[in-house]
Amino acid sequence: MECGWKEGYNKKIFEEEDGDKMGSENVDKLVHIKLHSSIQHPGQKKELHKQMIQGKQIVKNGTFYLQYTERQDGAEIQSIIKLGAKEALIMRSGAVQMRLPFAEGEERIGQYKTTHLAMQLRVKTNQLQFEEGADGGTFVVKYQLFDGQHLLGTYELQIIYTEGTL
Repeated sequence: MECGWKEGYNKKIFEEEDGDKMGSENVDKLVHIKLHSSIQHPGQKKELHKQMIQGKQIVKNGTFYLQYTERQDGAEIQSIIKLGAKEALIMRSGAVQMRLPFAEGEERIGQYKTTHLAMQLRVKTNQLQFEEGADGGTFVVKYQLFDGQHLLGTYELQIIYTEGTL
């Protein structure tokens, strides 16, 4: 299935309308990230995953981003998450390319691509929370993914990040 995939889409999040790219003029700091996720595929047991990784928090024009690299099945995946309480966006590139937009109570169109598969996804956001504190923050999103009318799974992602290194 062709879904209008464009290579390098993750880079676009870091560009403003005037073409300015994120650089030293932005506030960024190293953070310790705790990822907790659950996946419930129809008719299967819920899968739980936990990771602790090093990443970077970036603040660009008052918008918060988390950037980190993780390894899955021996392959690297770079992730950028645009954090917000009303809207958020998860973008991944590398072994998996993914773009999942979130808005609480709404459905948005996302994309998923591997070397063997490319598909559009319907993302239904059931809950979205973001709280930023002095030394870190918490992000929670609960959502469902659909391929057309078929439910692929129910997901929950909780990210807790604190300033500092592992």
